[in-house]
Amino acid sequence: MATRLRVSLGLVGAVALLGGFAHTARAGALNSADRYCDRNASQVFLPWNDHANYMLSPGGSFESGAPAWTLAGSAHVVQGNELFYIRSSQDKRSVSIPQGSSATSPMMCFSTGNWHFRFVGRGNGRVRVTVRVRGLLGVISIFDGGTVSLNGSWRPSPRVSLLLTNIGGLLTTKAISLRFTAVDGTAQIDDVYVDPWVST
Repeated sequence: MATRLRVSLGLVGAVALLGGFAHTARAGALNSADRYCDRNASQVFLPWNDHANYMLSPGGSFESGAPAWTLAGSAHVVQGNELFYIRSSQDKRSVSIPQGSSATSPMMCFSTGNWHFRFVGRGNGRVRVTVRVRGLLGVISIFDGGTVSLNGSWRPSPRVSLLLTNIGGLLTTKAISLRFTAVDGTAQIDDVYVDPWVST
């Protein structure tokens, strides 16, 4: 299961004090990559009793022509889609991440409403999820999104929380990316979706 992020009261207080400055300073800081924000959200995980509305992350289907992810180590796009065809019945690809390798999404927009994301995965090990937040001066902060255990066949992941990133987002350009690293075994992931509006 994904480990929820924990936030101290001290951090919340500091963010509240600096929030006003950050709101003004970040206004012109976004570049075109950070503006990616697919507002065509829908209840893609409804078959699993998840009523939240999700948008597809940039390149999160791993299909030809989609925005490319950064693949490190032996990670590579492979033939074979997740079996539920959440995005489209025409999809044919996913990404394989062997132990020690990683796959990182392009930067995407992020607002005070993003609370969690989900993906579909299979494999025989664990995947560590990290959330990368671009700061006002271009510095990347990395937050732990927890570890998801995979169990053989394709299945949706639990909700991975973005709570800390949401609060920290007051001090950023509202741009994040997601990184998946195989801790052990080999992971295969597909259809990475983000909940953009604090859905329930």
